[in-house]
Amino acid sequence: MAVVWEKGEATVQEVKNSLEPGRSPAYTTVMTVMSRLAEKGILERHKEGRAYVYSPATAQEKLAGSMLRALIGRLYGGSSAHAIAHLIESDEGVDDAELARLEKLIRQKRRRS
Repeated sequence: MAVVWEKGEATVQEVKNSLEPGRSPAYTTVMTVMSRLAEKGILERHKEGRAYVYSPATAQEKLAGSMLRALIGRLYGGSSAHAIAHLIESDEGVDDAELARLEKLIRQKRRRS
């Protein structure tokens, strides 16, 4: 999905070529995944010559938000607070700048509530 969002549209071959060298799956694997994403309405596709050209059916932020809400629902019983706490407590990569940004977001959220 990242490749298609970045390019705006892409063929299966373009997506395959953009994946990490040496770890790239078979063409048919990429094609199957992209076809399934199109069937689910996540990607749109149209035929150009012999190849399908895929484009995002939804913005990255919208899809990410939807998937994150579903994940939080399954793993944390819908509690965003528990999910956020888990991420902060378990991720050693959260530095002071990121914590300051999170504190700012919390202050903004409190003002809006």
